[in-house]
Amino acid sequence: MIGFYRAVAIVGATASGKSEIAVRIGRKLREYGVVAEFISCDSRKVYKDFDIGTAKPTKYMDEFRWHLVSIIEPHERFSAKEFEIKAKELINQILSRGKIPIIVGGTWLYLRALERGLFPEHQDQDLRKKLEEILKKEGKEKLIGILKDIDPKALNKIHINDTYRIIRAIEIKMKSGKSITEIGFTESFPVAKFGIYRSHTVLKERIYRRVMKQIQEGLIGEIKNALNLYGEVVPLLKSIACYEPYLYITGKIDFDQMVSLMVSHNFRYAKYQIKVFSRDGTIWFSSEEKMIDFISSFVLGIGISL
Repeated sequence: MIGFYRAVAIVGATASGKSEIAVRIGRKLREYGVVAEFISCDSRKVYKDFDIGTAKPTKYMDEFRWHLVSIIEPHERFSAKEFEIKAKELINQILSRGKIPIIVGGTWLYLRALERGLFPEHQDQDLRKKLEEILKKEGKEKLIGILKDIDPKALNKIHINDTYRIIRAIEIKMKSGKSITEIGFTESFPVAKFGIYRSHTVLKERIYRRVMKQIQEGLIGEIKNALNLYGEVVPLLKSIACYEPYLYITGKIDFDQMVSLMVSHNFRYAKYQIKVFSRDGTIWFSSEEKMIDFISSFVLGIGISL
């Protein structure tokens, strides 16, 4: 472990430069003979395909070892509990090899699950299939109505387009009698969290540049290909930077509206990420150089206890 901590995490807003900073830290550690391995903490990067839409660290994956990137099929499900289990296994394996585990990503619930430990999930494959069939035949409005009847508190916490979490909330309530908002944590797994802070103006500009870069790199073609391969039911098609191109491809919005929605949805999510990570003990830096120097010194200075 890294002192008291089991791992280091680079967190923060979408498009803030987390992967780039993590790689620079990895390179600096390498100069001192210390090898880092990265664990992606991103609920979308776990899926195969959708490389552009989920902004995978593709150009760095030959330089460093990355885990939990492109590990499941787009039609499959991957929960916070599954992340907790896999991330703990990976961290212990990385430490046993004498290397440094660095978690990189902005999915707060995943990191929260890793640190606190989630209670076992309440899964019922038959119920899941029935709910997915309702979604396919009657639409999300029917599912929203079901959740509103049995767990209105959960509905207030879930975006109406997030059909995966709507189904999960219904499933948990029906099987356990508890609201998804009441599902607690079980144990401690300390992680040192560091974030790069960008002003709203800078962050919005970075988001716009990323959106335009994604489009130039072939985002529209990627989503078209996904629709042909998997249809419209895969969870990622409801996520930011995939849902807006889907609306554009299907003729529901024009190109300029697509770009505008991608920027505004990303920015809204970025503000949420800053909010939740700020209340969770994250140490923030406004300077990339100071952040890289501090984290590198933190790892090298404390050393590793295997």
